[in-house]
Parts: sequence; C-alpha cells; structure tokens
Amino acid sequence: MAKTGNGRNGADKPASGTFTGTPADRLVRYWRNSDRRFDELLDETLDAGRQAVLEAALDKLREEEQPEFLDEVETIAESVRRTDAQGDDMIATLFWLAVEVSGDLSQPPAAAAIEEALDSTGLLETAADTRLLPVWLEPEALVYLEAADRRTLLLRLLDSTDAALRFVREADLLADPADAGTRLVGVVGLIEEEAEAVEAAGEDAVPDFLGLARIGEDGEPELDPAEETRIREALTRFTAAIQGADPRVQRCEPAGGLNDLLDLIAEADWTDNGELAELASFIDVASDETADAVVDAVVTSTAHGLFVRAFNADGRLLDERAFTLQGDEAAQAVALLQQRCRSVTKE
Repeated sequence: MAKTGNGRNGADKPASGTFTGTPADRLVRYWRNSDRRFDELLDETLDAGRQAVLEAALDKLREEEQPEFLDEVETIAESVRRTDAQGDDMIATLFWLAVEVSGDLSQPPAAAAIEEALDSTGLLETAADTRLLPVWLEPEALVYLEAADRRTLLLRLLDSTDAALRFVREADLLADPADAGTRLVGVVGLIEEEAEAVEAAGEDAVPDFLGLARIGEDGEPELDPAEETRIREALTRFTAAIQGADPRVQRCEPAGGLNDLLDLIAEADWTDNGELAELASFIDVASDETADAVVDAVVTSTAHGLFVRAFNADGRLLDERAFTLQGDEAAQAVALLQQRCRSVTKE
C-alpha cells in the first residue's frame, strides 16, 4: 500500500547538477523537476518534524500546483522504507480504519481481533506484519494532523505502542469516551510489507477500499469482476468478525491513508440526510476554490434554520447559503462543519 513520489510525476529522474537555496526552495525545485532528491530531502524534513519548511515550500508553489504537492507530501509522510531486525528491506505504512460505534468508549477497541480479521480475510495480501494502536481517535482532531505529525506518529508506532500512545495523547487525538450515541471514530495501525512485494504489486498492493463505492462511475476503471467480488466478500467477513468481537461496533471499514479515512467518514456520516448532504457539498465546493483547502465557517441561527458563510484563510467570502436545519439536525450540521472546516464561529 506504500506509495513513493520522486517528484511531481514520479518519474525518478536522475539528479543532475547542484542547486543551492533554502530547504523549501530545494523541495520545490526537486518536485517540479521530478528529481529523485525530492524524496530524500522530504524524508529528512519529515523525520526532523520541520512542518514550517513544508509550509514555506507550499507558499512558493503556484496555486494550481499546491493541492498536488500537498497530497504527495502527506502520502509520503505516512510511509517509510527501512531495514528490519532480520536485515530485510521493508516498507512501513500507517493504515487507518473508520469505525461506527455506539456506547461507552472507555474501553479500547479490540485491536487483536481487528488484526486477526485483516489477516484471515486476505484484505492485506502483501502485509508481513500488522499492528493496531488500541485507542479510539477523534476525526475532528485528525483533520489537523499535519504531514510532519503523521510521520512522527509512524515513527513512534515503529518504536513502540507506548511511544505512539504518548504521542496521540499529547496531540489530543483521542475520542471523548463521554460522548453519547452512535458516532464515527478512527483507528490507526501500522502495516509492514516487504519492499520487493510492494514494488512488484505496484499501486495494486492493497485495494482502494474507498474507491470500491465508485467503480465504473465518472470514468473510474473497473476491477476484474472476480477480484471485486472477492474484496467485497472479504470486507463483509471483516466487519462481521469485528462486530462479533466488540458489540459496540456497528461498522468497521478499512480506509487506507488518513486522507482516505477523512473522506470516508465525511461521506458516510451525512449522506442519509438531503440537507446535510447539501451542506457537505457546499463546503466541498468552497474548499475547491481555495489554494490550501482551508475553510472557515460562520454559522447564524435563523427562524428557518441555519445561515452558513464560508471564508478562505485570508477572510475572503467564498459562498453563503441558508439551510433548513433545526434541532438535532442543526447540531449535526455544526458537527459536520467542525469536521470539515478549520474553524466554526457561531453567531
């Protein structure tokens, strides 16, 4: 499931000449030229936790380049290549699951059962080892997990479960066990794969679980019917196994990377209600109009529901709309906005 970059087009061009400048300057230059030094410098930057360098590089790019650069940086942040204790060439990657739960979350998820189900159902065919962090994570907090933080979490999880637990607690990523009702939370784990197996499988190393819902739509390539059936049946068995081990779990879906998790949760949580789906679409469109996907929302209660205004990071109004959402639906709408937006101000 690991994905490497080698610059803008992943072309792995050989390094040529020298280029001086700040680390941010070099990241931009290497990325634009598909220079193999991009991955090396990016790994150094991520391992050192230098998020400010990544933000400086983002600012140096043209607006239309920024989403592609950010996506590549965040993807690479969640994967590292290393030599394990046995001397094998391995790729370690963060792996996220979306879990719909109901009830008290004071007890951790059944991590061992999830690991066993992932293995027994064959969902992760190239995985040599799988380890899950036994905590429930709050999606609203995960939205703000920067690329350098994702790399830190990965390195801590490689170090030990205790080190990773300290990190998620210090970063305030834990879901509140006191929250009542049914809700969606995240679970993160670590998958280690032999580098040779990953490279042989290419991008098909692990199924695109989120993409299964869109197969055949909008020009999406279709899977081999037999393979699609196998994956769907494996997902069904996987969910059933988790539900049997933990009655709090209503649904458990492998997502892939953190961005996949956030997309899955955002789509799954609100599609049953037309107005909430409209609100989600409203924020998505506003986000698409920004260079950095940052949206700040201002919500005003009216006699007929909610009036929502969306602003970019500079305070420019992107769009505004009235929604007939009241009572519990209004509360759900605010929760949706808090999940999708950098900030939500109530007037």
